[in-house]
Amino acid sequence: MLANHFNPSITSAFNSRIPEQQPDASEPITPWADKVRPWNPLHDDPEALRHSRYLVPSRERGLQRVSGSSRRCDPLDETIHQRVKAKIMGSDFPCVAARSVMNRGTYRLGIYEMLGSAEAAVGLCHDLYEFDHEFRPGMHPFTSFIAVFRAPQLHDELDFERALWKQLQLMHGVDARYHDWDGSVSKDPESPNFSFSIGRRAFYVVGLHPCASRIARSTACESILVFNPHDQFENLRATGKYGQLQEAIRARDMACQGSVNPMLHDFGQLSEARQYSGRAVPAEWRCPFMHHHQQDTGFMA
Repeated sequence: MLANHFNPSITSAFNSRIPEQQPDASEPITPWADKVRPWNPLHDDPEALRHSRYLVPSRERGLQRVSGSSRRCDPLDETIHQRVKAKIMGSDFPCVAARSVMNRGTYRLGIYEMLGSAEAAVGLCHDLYEFDHEFRPGMHPFTSFIAVFRAPQLHDELDFERALWKQLQLMHGVDARYHDWDGSVSKDPESPNFSFSIGRRAFYVVGLHPCASRIARSTACESILVFNPHDQFENLRATGKYGQLQEAIRARDMACQGSVNPMLHDFGQLSEARQYSGRAVPAEWRCPFMHHHQQDTGFMA
């Protein structure tokens, strides 16, 4: 049986090394009472504010929206939120770090309309700037920004992959007006040291969608992009805990799927861009993402 591949002691041993007491992240550290937020270059951009969907999970009041004119959420937002939680906390999702994020409330959620759209790009950049300000490096062992997209309807894994890279390209087009690339990682998607950068902070992006062939990447309805700060993985490496996390995830993946995701490689071996969509890309695959140079775009830094 596939379950025989899973050793629960591996996950338990890893989880036992994560401090139990963490600052409560179920409420925003920096409520948006002030209109002027100097850390966010899009704080007064009408389009960014119109498409911002920064949502905070509250233990007492449910999902709270902290941007825009109203703090109330659409009832469908909470339904989507519960689907996301059920996916991550389910037995078919191998990432124990993501389960830790859910248990501790160290995540923020954004629900956008169209994956691969300019509207989602400006709203998502705005919200990632807020996320970066709220969750500074070292505050929590694990944090994630979970971006959910209600559309479009996908037909296969290639559909999702194209939409994912279109979305990241559009986001980079917005971000390059204000920020350089995170200097700790490469901007070349073919480099083994590549990682996506927003707000001069590197993120490892995980894509999930209804057409995924890997069970761990499959969703019932919406497409999802999870933005995981790259610095938290570097902290794990520095403390000698990264190997334990990796072993726990691969054991759970084996138990669920009967095989380990062939696209997973250690940072510095192959470009992590090959992992973002979840599709088993061939050796000759080339990432469509292109970094914008200031002289190419005319953007002001």
